[in-house]
Order: sequence, then C-alpha cells, then structure tokens
Amino acid sequence: MMQIREYLCKVSDAKENETPIYRHPSAKDGFPQFKLTLQEQFIENLQKCPNKKTLGLYNEESQQYDQITYKEVFETATAIGSELCSRDQIIEVKDDQGYTIKPVGIYMSNRREWTILDLACILYGFTSCPFYDTLGLNSIKYSLEQTQVSICFVQSSTIKVLIDVDQPYLKTIVIVGEGFQEEDLNKLRAQGKEIVTWNQILEKGKTAIVPYPNLQPDISMTLIFTSGTTGQSKATLQSQYNFQQMMHIFDYPPDQKFTENDVYLSYLPLPHVFERVLHLGALLESAEINYYSGNIQNLARDIQRCKPTYFGGVPRVFNRFYDGIQNVVNSLPPEVKEKFDKAFEMKLNYFQQTGKPYHEQLDAAFIKTKAILGGRQRIILTGAAPISTKVLNFLKITLCCQIVEVYGQTESMGGSFITDISDPNCGHVGGPTISQEFKLVSIPEMGYVTDESVDGQVRGEICIRGPSISKGYFKDPQQTKELIDNEGWVHTGDIGQIINGTLKIIDRKKNLFKLSQGEYVSPEKVENCYLRLKGISELVIFGDSLQNYCVGVVVVDPVVLKQFADTLKIEGDHITLCANKELRSYVLSQLIEQGSKELLNGYEQVKNIYLESKPFQQVGILTDTLKMQRHVAKKHYQAIIQQLYDEIKN
Repeated sequence: MMQIREYLCKVSDAKENETPIYRHPSAKDGFPQFKLTLQEQFIENLQKCPNKKTLGLYNEESQQYDQITYKEVFETATAIGSELCSRDQIIEVKDDQGYTIKPVGIYMSNRREWTILDLACILYGFTSCPFYDTLGLNSIKYSLEQTQVSICFVQSSTIKVLIDVDQPYLKTIVIVGEGFQEEDLNKLRAQGKEIVTWNQILEKGKTAIVPYPNLQPDISMTLIFTSGTTGQSKATLQSQYNFQQMMHIFDYPPDQKFTENDVYLSYLPLPHVFERVLHLGALLESAEINYYSGNIQNLARDIQRCKPTYFGGVPRVFNRFYDGIQNVVNSLPPEVKEKFDKAFEMKLNYFQQTGKPYHEQLDAAFIKTKAILGGRQRIILTGAAPISTKVLNFLKITLCCQIVEVYGQTESMGGSFITDISDPNCGHVGGPTISQEFKLVSIPEMGYVTDESVDGQVRGEICIRGPSISKGYFKDPQQTKELIDNEGWVHTGDIGQIINGTLKIIDRKKNLFKLSQGEYVSPEKVENCYLRLKGISELVIFGDSLQNYCVGVVVVDPVVLKQFADTLKIEGDHITLCANKELRSYVLSQLIEQGSKELLNGYEQVKNIYLESKPFQQVGILTDTLKMQRHVAKKHYQAIIQQLYDEIKN
C-alpha cells in the first residue's frame, strides 16, 4: 500500500473560536532558512548549466525552437541590469507605510525579453512592475500613476495605449521586438518621451558592466496587481525573500521539484503570481522553458510542439482537455468504447490503491489521450480556482500523469496549500506549504464554527501567515490593514473545513466568488448593472467555482413581465409566466443587452436565469433591513442553481 505524507502538524493549542495553528510537518520547528539571498541564488544557479538551452521561441521555418543558453541569459540580464543602473531616472518611490520600490515597467506578453528583464531586476535590486498586456487605458493609467514608473518596456501591441495615457512620470519607453509604427513613436516623442530599443539598452550595458549590489533579502522585488473586481486593482508588494520562501513549494516532496531535464511551456500570463512562481522555479533549476505562440486559441498546437514534462494550468484549461477527450471517447465504436471504459475502471482502481497514475499494461489503452499533452508529461500543477474531482481523476488516468492541486491568492504568492504528488484522494487542497501556517476562525453568523462538538465538523474562515506572505498593498495603507491583522494573519475570506487531516474549501465569506478560469466576479457590481434595466425589481447572481459562468434569480415587475408576455403573445397568470421558458429567454436576452451597455466582461454576464414569482422578502432571503443574505439565498436556491447549470450543458 502507498504511503501518503501527513499534511498537518499542530504547533499551538486552540483558542476560543479558533482551531490550533497548523504547519507543514517539515516546518514544525520553524520556517526555512537560507544561506544565500534570492539574488545570490540566481547568480549561482544561472551559471550551473551554462550551455543548457532555454527561453525558446518557435520558428515556423525550421519548425524548431530558437533558444539561447543559460550563459547567454545570465550575460544578457547582467547587461540589461547594468544599463538600468546607469539611468538616474529610475528613482526610489516611497509610500506612507515605509515601503520603497525602484520601479521598472513591463507591458508585454510572455516572451524571452520579459524573463531576462525580470532577472535583471532581481540581480540589481529593481522592482519589476508587470502589467497585463490586455490592460485597457484606464487600468494602465492607474497602474502607472500608482507605481510612478519612469521606464517601461513595451511591444507593438501595447504601445498605442501609452500614447493615450501620456503619463508625466514615464520618461523612457523601450521598444521590444518588431511591428512598431513610426507614427506612434513620433507621437510619443512629441510628448517628450525618450524612445530606445531593447538592443540599444543591451549594447550600452555590455560596454559598462556594473558589479552586482549587495541586496538585503527583503528588498522589494515586484508589484503584482490584483484583479480589481470591486474597483481599481491593488499593487501587492512582494519581496525577494517572499519569492525565495515560496520556491520551497517544489521541494516537498522532492519529486515535485523542477530538474534540469524538465521542459516547461510558458503560456499563463507572467504578471500572474502562479505563472511567475512556476517560471522562476524552472529557471532556478536550469530547466528548459519555451514560450507559447501568443494566441491562447493555439495552445493545443503549442503543447504538441513543446511536449512539456512539467505543465501548469487553471481549471478552465483542464476542463477543455476533459471535454475534448470525452468527445473522442463517446464517438468511439461501441466495442472500442467498452474496452476503454473497462481499462479506465481498472486503472482508476489501481491508482486509488497505489497513488500511481501509470500502469505498464493498462496504459496501452491511453496512448492517444496521453499524447494530448505531448506524451512526456510527468507532473501537472493546477491552481487559481477549484477543480472538479471528476475532472481531476479522469485526467490523471487518461494523461497518465500526477496532478497536484494548489490553493492560494496573490497576497500569499499563489501557494498556501498543496496536495501531495502521491495522494489519490481529491476534493481537498492538502495542507500548508512549508513557508506558511494556518488556522480556522469561527464565522457563527454563517453557521461555521471550529468547535467540533457543536455539529461534528471543524469549519471556519481560513487565516494564513508566514514569510512568503506579501508585505501589503503599495500606497494603500487602509487596504493593507484590512488584509493583515495586528498578529500578521491574512483573513482570506474563504471558508475551510478540516477533514481527515486535510483542508477542504467549502465556501466564501466575502461576496466575491471565483469562476473556474480564475476570474473574480463581484455580484453587487453585476446586479447593480442589471437592476438599471426597466422592470427588474430584484436580482441575485451566483457563481460556481467549478463553472466558468454565472447564473441568476430574477424578480421582474409583474406589470412589465405582462408587457413582455404580450410582445411574445404568451398568456397566463404571473406564476405561469415566470415558468415560461420562452419568456425566461427573452428576459435573459434583455439582461445581457443591458450588461453589454454597462461594459460587463463576458464572464460577468449571466448565462441562465430563473424567474422568481415572489419578492425576495417573502422568499425569506433578506435581512430585517432588506439586505441580501447571500449564504441563505444560495442554500434556498441550491436545487434551482444546479438546474440552471444543467440546462446550459444540455
């Protein structure tokens, strides 16, 4: 029988309305300590395999990846960093909390120069400020003002936004790659911006190499921007020490660690903390990194070209794999499908007994499904949102690969909890990573208490603490105080339950919910948009983190609903009209049209609705002051919510 490691180690006694504090068993006596700083680790490790090829860009003509050696990576990062040091314009920016940054902007998609620039910032103590290449005018304007970036590296697809921003702090724009229009560059020059190329920065740096500075471990390494669902995004400040601590996510057990023989495909956005940790983890171990083509629609093709051994993704990606394999399996001739199903059941049983998702004889039935991920995969990490147990088990068997689930958030470096590579059980997030500890705190108003004697369950809000936790939000002391309490605990807003020595995520305290692709939705924001539609009296939306869309329950003014019905020539009383599918579809189309006018994102729009015939106060889901009790509403409409999702699928 297999041996599954213990996930939880108690390091304190329980307090009133709190569980004990738990850690990773290897951190029982303290968190990891280091002889080298992160900067020193990179200086040492980047020279470990100087001739190893990495940072590949696919060449359509040769049908191979054009790569450079780790020696070239190190030398180029050193030259770029040296030239940045010579530019007096990159000054220290401080906030009222005492945090200091030396900001360098990155406004590009995943590419070789992105990685090298990030390394240059690590080597020379600059603070990288990466912006999603999909950011629009208002978001990038706010981000530039917040960081006071004076130099920003851009590609041709992002430079036009900077023309409209005209940010006075921004003095120099470094253009990377090809495709720039001289007209755009002249507009920026007219605004007083200096335009230089990547190669100019590189060549100048080569002529005057600057010695690496002696950096403190807690120097500000990067600002990672949150999604900004409820307003403007927040700049989460991470130090080199935070990242160094998080790198240990790969060390326990050692099988989860990158090696120099691994091949990694970089396609998740590098400004996202999950991809950034994976990316830097691969670099520290001299793994081969290749970049996707830049179009996520071509991911399947990019995977076949790269054939990664180590693959990171989000549930939305894995749900596509699941659907694709299922479609193929369901189209098989009956006798072939019967053999596949039998092999699947036998292998699943073997996996649940041994924790091994590969079997010498049975894997012959999964040669084609294994090839979907290139055929060389040895480990997959899934994070950013919960993933269905059904999907997880199916992919472990059909892809013949270990899949590890990670739970976290931007503020915790994306990895607070992780499952073990040999654990065949799903539906939980394992235990804390080695650089964080956690406790559960009772939320009695939601019926979640940590006292097992009350209802036989240990449940409460997940609170995390440790050396990999963010310092806070740059230039936002109020949000920092709300994030971290006076004992250093981050209150995540997620509700957890301790079951069989593991942690399971069961609910959210905050109204925000996360969809399967990782996007957060603010229900109040969406509801307020829809409530501006004439005739919509009340509305509540729900999101399922195993789905990639929202559904809603809507109360339409009876007079307006009758008008809608007359338009469609539908008859009946109010209850009958609410149950009419055609009328329901009509109201849904009106809501979607209203949402488009209000500039809602596609993932924020409801995809199905239920028409409630009674006001919410009569239903019993409002407080005495007529405020929505979302947890009560979710429980009341649980069956209807499931029905709405089933209708979409069918």
